[in-house]
Amino acid sequence: MAENNYKTFNIYKPSTGFVWTRARICYLLIVFPLLLIGFVLYVLKIPDQEIPKWFSWIITPPLCIGIIGGFINVFFPEELKGKIEGKLIFENEKITIDNEIFFIKELKHLEIVQNNHEGRYIYRNGFIGMFSQGCNNILKIRDLNNQERKCFFQIRQPRELLQISNQLNHYIDNYGLLSKEARNHILNYN
Repeated sequence: MAENNYKTFNIYKPSTGFVWTRARICYLLIVFPLLLIGFVLYVLKIPDQEIPKWFSWIITPPLCIGIIGGFINVFFPEELKGKIEGKLIFENEKITIDNEIFFIKELKHLEIVQNNHEGRYIYRNGFIGMFSQGCNNILKIRDLNNQERKCFFQIRQPRELLQISNQLNHYIDNYGLLSKEARNHILNYN
């Protein structure tokens, strides 16, 4: 086999339902006591003076745990909301997605969206966490019958997609599946 004839990535399969993560538990521990305070003060309209002292003992611990847990959670990688299973393999004449083979000559369009790599720092720490597991990268292919297939895959190193430059060049030169500008964007050749 020739050198750099194929490259394998792990496939990420997102969960279809709601998944409890550390970040979501921390948000719940912060928001629930605040909603409970708002409910007691503004819906039930109980004056501050008439709220029993034990009420603050019920609300304070989860609020403190949520705030402290939220600060600590910032330093840990994002928890995946799905599973890493299966392989995505780029070869010159075919792309294999989880044991399903797509021959390049039978494809009409190819698109790769590189969003992150493992360990990449994420500035907005909403529900996704402060660090990335590198799974928000997308491969989209469309065959000659306009059937589309999409999969998420994991990138472990910042410039790992450079390892498929030979395949991308082959797809451009022989099949016209993507433009050179798209290839340069995928490989960060700006």
